[in-house]
Amino acid sequence: MISTLLVGFGFSATTFHLPFLNYLPQFSVDVVISSKPDMVKAVLPHAEVYSSLEEALKIHDVDLVVITTPNHLHGPQAKLALEHSCHVLVEKPFTLNSEEAEALVELAQTQNKQLCVYHNRRFDGDFLTIKQLINDGRLGDIKRLESRFDRFRPVPRDRWRENAGPGSGIFWDLGPHLIDQVLQLFGEPQEVSANIQVLRENGQSDDTFDVTLHYSDRVVKLGSSAFQAGATLRFDLQGTKGSFRKFHLDPQEDQLRAGLSFDDVSWAKTSEAQHGVLAVASESGQLIKETITTLKGEYLTFFNRLAHAIEDGKFSPADASTVVSVIKVIELAITASERKTSLAFK
Repeated sequence: MISTLLVGFGFSATTFHLPFLNYLPQFSVDVVISSKPDMVKAVLPHAEVYSSLEEALKIHDVDLVVITTPNHLHGPQAKLALEHSCHVLVEKPFTLNSEEAEALVELAQTQNKQLCVYHNRRFDGDFLTIKQLINDGRLGDIKRLESRFDRFRPVPRDRWRENAGPGSGIFWDLGPHLIDQVLQLFGEPQEVSANIQVLRENGQSDDTFDVTLHYSDRVVKLGSSAFQAGATLRFDLQGTKGSFRKFHLDPQEDQLRAGLSFDDVSWAKTSEAQHGVLAVASESGQLIKETITTLKGEYLTFFNRLAHAIEDGKFSPADASTVVSVIKVIELAITASERKTSLAFK
């Protein structure tokens, strides 16, 4: 069994990590870092609770450290855990600069430990669906992809993600997911341009972004808005044989928020009304439309693969070495937005 230390006990920890760690028999959450021990004990009565990661690592010999703290703490805490010979699962973004990201990857390799970043949206059902459509050649050569993650949150809330500070703002929150998915599909871009803005009244951090990744033979548009009250356009994939459009977000996040059991028949399944539509031209030139059933989401697979990586040394679901480029794109996008120009990826 993988003895696990959970750093943080807020929304991210209790919604996106603890349900899987408790459900799968490979993991045992034995230690928690939190300033609210009573809250932890109400959920995990057997766990030891500490206020300091450094203190806990001096006392406990754990296998895995799961980091769910504010973004600016990810890098230092991952480094501390690796130095104590622990495997690490760290929330995205796993660092706030690419130099630190590369140093952590090197440290993990030196320590012979898994350093995994929580890019769970590699396992969204809609992303798995467009990945399959591309691999099957249903759309021909891909020329354009638009990927969005919009919300309706026109009024800022008083929380670290939306207040001023390092790693705050919607771009550091959602940008890593959208960028990572594109790099998984198409690799590194040639150039990056961006427009990252604060549009909400009294906003302290960015709440809207539009980023373009330029490739030699295609273009990718990524974006998020805090003012979309309707169904968000999730994917618009266009190729030489046709196009595919999908609205609405993957259901797993909402299901986790609602506490849906993983054994429920509806877990990770997209409702029929929210499937995407493929439009292709027949040999006669007639446009044919087909509803494409969205593949089942696989967040459980993420944690299963992490367990196998720790126990058997197999490749992790999101090894940090595959995520360094994500941080580099984020850095370029921020600079490109500030300079109002396009920058080459190096």
